Amino acid sequence: MKRNVIVGIVLLVALLSSPLFGGGSAEGEAGTKKTVKPIQISIATAGTGGAYYPVGVGLSEIFTKAIPGMSVSVEVTGGTVENPGLVNIGDCEVGIANSDMAYFAMVGSAPFTSPHPNIKGFINGMAPGVVHYAVLASSGIVRIDDLIGKRIAVGPQGNSTSLFLEKVLNLKGYSWKDITPSYLSFSEGMQALSDGKVDMAIAPAGPPVSAIQELVATGKKFTLLEFDDGFREEFLKAYPYYIAYDIPKEIYGLDKDIKTVATQNMLMVNADLDEDLVYEMTKAVFENFGTLLAASPSAATITLEIAPNTSIPLHEGAARYYKERGVLK
Repeated sequence: MKRNVIVGIVLLVALLSSPLFGGGSAEGEAGTKKTVKPIQISIATAGTGGAYYPVGVGLSEIFTKAIPGMSVSVEVTGGTVENPGLVNIGDCEVGIANSDMAYFAMVGSAPFTSPHPNIKGFINGMAPGVVHYAVLASSGIVRIDDLIGKRIAVGPQGNSTSLFLEKVLNLKGYSWKDITPSYLSFSEGMQALSDGKVDMAIAPAGPPVSAIQELVATGKKFTLLEFDDGFREEFLKAYPYYIAYDIPKEIYGLDKDIKTVATQNMLMVNADLDEDLVYEMTKAVFENFGTLLAASPSAATITLEIAPNTSIPLHEGAARYYKERGVLK
């Protein structure tokens, strides 16, 4: 008799804990079972000390809190040149890149050897990479043509700055063979300029740039090479994914504002991501924008109006959100 009572209790407990009675499952108010499908994404950034990585951290915090079931890993990568490839093949679902690099990747132009059809625009407008061409005031270099035959610190090997300079030279009718490049980090390049080992050094970032500030600290008199109005207009017409940018003279204590160009930084996603998911991701970013700002000041230049203006076609999910908000037709 005692054994029968025990067996009966066990059966009752098992019955009450079954899905029929709701045991062991989450229910909505109407008693329907809710399931959350796990979603794993990776975000391709750059080195931990750069501008991209904190943006990835901010996005990770937003997505994991706003989208049920989503877990996010922030990947350290080679940056703007490597990231389009990682997103294209699906190793990373989200990536950050210069707008020009995203475009070059899509169409398969240098430094990319083949088209990347599986990358789509997500959010544009991160702090632009501004071209800084630093020369010593005593150098006699006042325009692009004066660079011919000169020693130039063009940035690290494989960096996009050398590709950009080559476009500048080509548009002026020159080639890479007309200069002597030194592949140095941006900080090392400024030091080499200060020491007289190169005639110009490049730094591509939003001002104030730490490498330029290091040059200021040396006390050496320097200036930044300008794109005069005519050439800047010609350059932007040839390469419309760049933008005009004037560096205020006060930032580096110069005599005048410097007319140059810049490339915006943008977020891209893999084309195969579900439309509804990308819509929710886009919505989450703008509804939790303070979280992104707290993670990275590079996000401060993003606005809802600028965000859809990516250099590559938008993902359908992102486009749907922008249309819903009235900033995309």
